[in-house]
Amino acid sequence: MDLKDNETFIYHLKSGSKKFDLFLRTFKGDIGVFYEIFWMKTYAQHLSLLKTNPKIIVDLGAHIGMTSIYLSLKYPDSKIYAVEASLENFELLKVNTGSFKNIICVNAAAYFEDGFVNFSNDELSYNQKISETGVSTKAISIETLQKNFEIPHIDLMKIDIEGGEIDLLNRNNSWLSEVDNIIIEIHHPYTSSDLNKNLMPFGFSIKRNEDSVLTLTKD
Repeated sequence: MDLKDNETFIYHLKSGSKKFDLFLRTFKGDIGVFYEIFWMKTYAQHLSLLKTNPKIIVDLGAHIGMTSIYLSLKYPDSKIYAVEASLENFELLKVNTGSFKNIICVNAAAYFEDGFVNFSNDELSYNQKISETGVSTKAISIETLQKNFEIPHIDLMKIDIEGGEIDLLNRNNSWLSEVDNIIIEIHHPYTSSDLNKNLMPFGFSIKRNEDSVLTLTKD
C-alpha cells in the first residue's frame, strides 16, 4: 500500500489495554468517520438497546473498518464479518483490522443476489455506492455470505451501504428471519416507513430513529 496516496497517515491508538494503528486518508473523509464513531460515539445509544451482547455481527458497508473495530473493542468475544465493496477501502480495511483476530474481511457488495454490480468511485470514500456506471464489483447475497462462512444466525447487522438497502431489504429478504437486531443508516429516497414495511413482517420494530440512523429489534 502506497501511503503517499490521498495523504494517508498512521495514527497510533490505545483503548484499554489494546493498542492498534489506524490508516486514515486526510482528504477522503476518513477522519470525519473516525470522529463520528469514536469521539461522538454514534452507535453507543443504539447498542444500548440490545438485550444481550452479540456473538455474531455482520457489518455491511464496513468502509475502512472503524465500525468493526469499535464493535470488536466493545464486544471482544464476538466474531465480526466486515463486508466492503470498494477495493480501495477494502485494502485499508484489511490493514486497519489486522490486529483484531475476530474480524473477518470480505471484499464484495452486499446485494439481494449474487453476481456483479457497478460500483462508483466518489471523491469521499464513504459515498461510494452501487450505480449504473463504475467499477465492476463482485456482489454477494446474505444467503451466500451465511453459507460461505457457516453463519446460521446473526445477532447484530449494521447496514450503511449508501442506498443499496433499498434492494437488499426489499428483494429476496427471507434471510431477515435469521437476524435479531439491525442498526441501519438509510438514504433518500428510502424512508423509515419503507424500512418498517420491509422488516415488520419478520418481527422487527423500530426502537430508535436519530439522524437517519435507526435501530430495529425483535420483541
